[in-house]
Amino acid sequence: MASFLEKATSALSEAKDSVTTTAESVGASLTDAQKTVADSTEAAKTEAAATVAATTETVKTEAAAATEKSSSVTTKAQEAVDNALSRGIEGAKNLLHVFEEKRTEVSSRVVGAVSNAVGGASSSTVATRDLPISTDNQPLLSGERGVETTPWWKNCCGVLDLLKSTSSSTTAK
Repeated sequence: MASFLEKATSALSEAKDSVTTTAESVGASLTDAQKTVADSTEAAKTEAAATVAATTETVKTEAAAATEKSSSVTTKAQEAVDNALSRGIEGAKNLLHVFEEKRTEVSSRVVGAVSNAVGGASSSTVATRDLPISTDNQPLLSGERGVETTPWWKNCCGVLDLLKSTSSSTTAK
């Protein structure tokens, strides 16, 4: 009986270690994913700011040139401004598209990391032990306080109750 309890305790310790390792791995993966998202966001912002600044400068330059020739070339000035604005809008759309791609890539990395971590936890050595598996999907620790439930191994044939009653009667003497 003591050997069985030792095996159960050992298996429980291995399960705890496996879950702790998996949780740490998931935490590290999520931290890496957050850093990647932050870096991608910062890079996209920097790229967008540079494009907007360049587009603004282009618009200013083209608008200044158009203003100088406005009396004779009103139509050409309007086309230049429209072209510059169109390029600025297209540049902003392209940046937004790149940002969305990076966000999707980072999201898929996060999902992959979590899937790997969860997959690692489900394939741990604890599942291959000769321990009974509950199909009740009960949590290991009950969320309700004050409700005592007896673990399955304490109910096994009443052996522990018998040992407890004999040990308490021998200590009382």
